[in-house]
Amino acid sequence: MQANTFSQAEFLAAAGIGGLCPAQDDTPAFAALEGEGRAGADETRIVKTCCRACIANCGVLATVRNGRVVKLQGNPEDPMSKGRMCAKGLSGIQALYHPNRNKYPLIRAGERGENKWRRASWDEALEYIAKGLMKVREQYGAEAVACSTGGGGNPEIWSIARFCNIFGTPNWFEPGCAQCYLPRVLAYTMMYGGVDPSIADSNALELYFPDETPIKTLVLWGTAPSYSCPASGGGMVSDLRAKGVKTVVVDPRMTPDAAKSDVWLPIRPGSDVALMLAWIRYILEHKLFDRDFVRKWTNLPYLVDVESKMLLRAEKSQDPDEPDTFVVWDQKTAGPRPLPYPWDDALDPALEGTFTVDGRRCKTGFQLLWERVQAYTLEKAAELCWLDAERIERAIRLFTDNSPSGLAIGVATDQGANSVQAAMAAATIDLLMGNVERPGALLQRFRTSGLFDMPNYPVPIAARMLPEEQLKKRLGANEHKGLHIWFAGHPSSIRDAMITGKPYPVKAWIDRSGNKLGAVADSQSWLPAIENMDLIVHMYTTPTSFSAYADVLLPAEEWLETDMMVETCNKLFARQAATHLWETMDETLFWSRLAKKCAELGHERCRLAFDPEFMGKDLAYWDSMDEFFTHFTSRIGLTWKQFKEKAPFEYLPRDQWRSYYVYRQTDPKTGKPGGFATPSKKLELYLESMITLSRTGKPFSLYELPPASRDYDPLPYYFEPYESPIASTELAKEYPLVLTSGRVPFYHHGTLRNIPWLREIYPAPELWIHPTAAGQCGVADGDWVWVASQRGRTQAIARVTEGINPGTVCMERFWNPEKLNTPTHGWREMNVNMLTKADAPFNDVVGTYTLRGFLVKVTKAEGPPEGVWLKPEDFKPWLPQPTEPTPEVRV
Repeated sequence: MQANTFSQAEFLAAAGIGGLCPAQDDTPAFAALEGEGRAGADETRIVKTCCRACIANCGVLATVRNGRVVKLQGNPEDPMSKGRMCAKGLSGIQALYHPNRNKYPLIRAGERGENKWRRASWDEALEYIAKGLMKVREQYGAEAVACSTGGGGNPEIWSIARFCNIFGTPNWFEPGCAQCYLPRVLAYTMMYGGVDPSIADSNALELYFPDETPIKTLVLWGTAPSYSCPASGGGMVSDLRAKGVKTVVVDPRMTPDAAKSDVWLPIRPGSDVALMLAWIRYILEHKLFDRDFVRKWTNLPYLVDVESKMLLRAEKSQDPDEPDTFVVWDQKTAGPRPLPYPWDDALDPALEGTFTVDGRRCKTGFQLLWERVQAYTLEKAAELCWLDAERIERAIRLFTDNSPSGLAIGVATDQGANSVQAAMAAATIDLLMGNVERPGALLQRFRTSGLFDMPNYPVPIAARMLPEEQLKKRLGANEHKGLHIWFAGHPSSIRDAMITGKPYPVKAWIDRSGNKLGAVADSQSWLPAIENMDLIVHMYTTPTSFSAYADVLLPAEEWLETDMMVETCNKLFARQAATHLWETMDETLFWSRLAKKCAELGHERCRLAFDPEFMGKDLAYWDSMDEFFTHFTSRIGLTWKQFKEKAPFEYLPRDQWRSYYVYRQTDPKTGKPGGFATPSKKLELYLESMITLSRTGKPFSLYELPPASRDYDPLPYYFEPYESPIASTELAKEYPLVLTSGRVPFYHHGTLRNIPWLREIYPAPELWIHPTAAGQCGVADGDWVWVASQRGRTQAIARVTEGINPGTVCMERFWNPEKLNTPTHGWREMNVNMLTKADAPFNDVVGTYTLRGFLVKVTKAEGPPEGVWLKPEDFKPWLPQPTEPTPEVRV
């Protein structure tokens, strides 16, 4: 194809960068799949698919008429959403047919930022990118290439890790990752060895059977299912309440879940671990925990050498199926004794106490836990967390006295430097109560289909393809070794290397996400990094602010164009393409084709991916999604096409899938109970493996790494946020309010801000502020305000409400696609991440930076930012424009 240079106006038409007018293009907006709607016949069919407007994967019935999607409704076969759909999912048609869709690959034709582009074929674009990567690799090394993903509704998170591992760079990141879900995954994996109880991440599956589960009390800690996943988790919580289940909500905001709760605790953002430690103290002090379960199935009776902080071992096992033999203090003989797994009725292990063993001062794990929480009385927690002590006690007693119960933790606690400690403390509360693998518990190991190792993310990661010397170069991950559980780098460390060239340069950046500048903390601090890049590639469904800084723009498929396997409560579903538009591509296919192109250009490690010795049973590359999925579905004797025709279907009888007390089941290799998937096969509330992780990277790193600057703590601990009214009294005089963030039910992360109907509902971010604080700031309900931190300022609309902690304000993240073709590119006007903190202190284990719980001030503004759209009629240019169908374009 002859390359044509586009003017700015022509580019705006083709790529939709100009948010002020709809795209004008000679290519019609609707395309049909092959064989559909060709002769003009009125052909209507229902496609069973799954939404991906967020990560919930709700079942959808898409009505397709002559190749066009004309209606979306929930699929009642979905056991989690039960036929419900939320506003995000229902916006799918407007997202699919948005006039500003990225339609074709585009390559920059002028200086970066000039907004001059030329259309390219996929082959040309892939070769252009691959040659750019090879050039950077030859000059600086493979580690000089960084990749990123995110932006909401990740279609396939592991594709990017796979590409990086094959290419040889250790540096990929997600703005979420350590700030979103990884801390919980890490803590529950290490302490329990099973799935965490995050409702928003489609876990806590026991709760989706309200007529069967015996749960009596549900704690929603930093999670709001009515906002984050209304159709699935939100509906489920509503169903449970209708059956009489009590709820406790810990959230600074009075969300719909808080409004209907039995106890609402409007906690000060950033102080969650202090409150959790108070819960643990109260449970221990009042002996409300399951003592027999704790003695037999946790490692709290084991003795710990106080000096080394390591557990005492009587024998180290040489059998991978047998745990080490640990030492307890036997109360019958008043001395140390080895406790064989799983138990010895002849022994009476002490839970509390300090003892001397072979000249070493030792304490039980239980004793160390008690000493850790001893200072956190109800009164102390009330002081630190801005709560009422009696209300805290009422919440705890509701949880402990109405069992079975469970605690669902959400993203709020992931977004500060105490992130991993919050997840450890939350897990400790449930595990002390024995809320694990019994009917009614959130912590379960229900069986999976076995079609792939990571449900809903089937791409094999190919971690062993990354050489040891390259793994050790992963930016920030030697200090924050918990990142290795997701094979990821540390965003702030990658940014700093981009800017300073230390410890080595990073010169190329490929991003598959929405608006990166709306998602990263301290957004403006990334501009110097962007300026230092030799190559920037952006792949997404529509142009965003980040697109303005790119050298190559690639058109990604919307979820109604994609295929993916989905596993939901013992049912296998298929997200399957209802149609296909222009020259968009599934990102899973893009990463595969890019790796293959690098191999064709002579990249030796990419070429090695063809070698079965390296890839084993994994595919090297795939040239179509049908080829990729058939690789998995062939295990059950189906092609991908046959799988889609059969789905949804159950893969196990209900009683085999929903299996309780898995830890008691006999291991045929040993003849003993299988226990938990931890080194000791017990629940590890004293998390000795945190020390091992900090020193070596094990068990998540394939190779031993240099030790971190200090050991990670085996027990949860609280430290005051760096910016807070308590730790920063002088700063608090200028910035007196604590800011938090949180989702609204209309958007997911940075997505969908260009959907006309959603913007009509919620056109601009609201700043929730208490009447007392509003009066002190001189603002009234509906006023435009400036919100400022030490790092920057941005705007919002004041929502004055008593439904928030008086010392707290809350602002949803936002950006403005209507201002893409302006100097700001729409990411400064209403972006809460102009305020957030991307520098140290970080969480020690995973490097979390600060997105919540920092100080801000609020002042009245004269009006809204110039040029933002607020009225329903403003959004009319974004409405789909129907045209005639066009032939399918295979990419």
